[in-house]
Amino acid sequence: MGGLTHSVRRKVWWRLFLLQGCWNYEGMQNVGFAYGILPALRHYYRERPEDLIKSLKRNLEYFNTHPAMGGVILGATARIEERVASGEADPRAIGTFKVALMGSLGAIGDSYFWGALKPMASVAGAILSLIHPALGIAALLLLYNLSHVLVRLKGFAAGMDGEESAVRFLKEAGFTGRTEDRKILAAILGGAYAGVLSSKTAFMSGEGPSAVGFFIVALLAVHIVTVLFRKAVSPSEIMLFLLVIGTIFIWR
Repeated sequence: MGGLTHSVRRKVWWRLFLLQGCWNYEGMQNVGFAYGILPALRHYYRERPEDLIKSLKRNLEYFNTHPAMGGVILGATARIEERVASGEADPRAIGTFKVALMGSLGAIGDSYFWGALKPMASVAGAILSLIHPALGIAALLLLYNLSHVLVRLKGFAAGMDGEESAVRFLKEAGFTGRTEDRKILAAILGGAYAGVLSSKTAFMSGEGPSAVGFFIVALLAVHIVTVLFRKAVSPSEIMLFLLVIGTIFIWR
């Protein structure tokens, strides 16, 4: 039976990107999860087809978590399956482990990636798009994907080392602190975007009173963004509002 080769590990990790490829209301991401772990199962049970079918059915049970955080569970599940195949673990441990983590990791991932990282990357891209649209797109993709791919890589590697390693990775990653930092940065960049856009409009107007008025509006925009952030308004909603206002100004 033996542990997974580097080739099989790569196949499992790449398939993680298709976790939502067959999303359904009954099992959510269950088909994507089973597809991801399938190369590992084929390796463990390559001479035991009946056990392979049983293991595949186990991994077709309900599963739903944040896609970027799924690597932790996928790696750890593959590790548990290895012990099950060798008779060192109870197959029921797989379902127990997945149920214990998928809900909490879904909440952590939604808060970090959707509620903090994506708004921060979006507004950074919006600011740089005022210089050149391609620069804004590149900044958005780089800022978001650099973090999310690293989490997938490190999370999967930690999971493959076992359940304890997976839990340790989640503790040491400090997602709570990172989420707050990126939310604050998103709010700051949102205010900066409003200020830059107002300054650009004031410069184009070329009139003293109008320029002063635009700068006052910019200061108010920064203050409003700060207040909304402190009132726990979603950064995504704030960014959407600023982008709409910015689009109106540019269109004019």
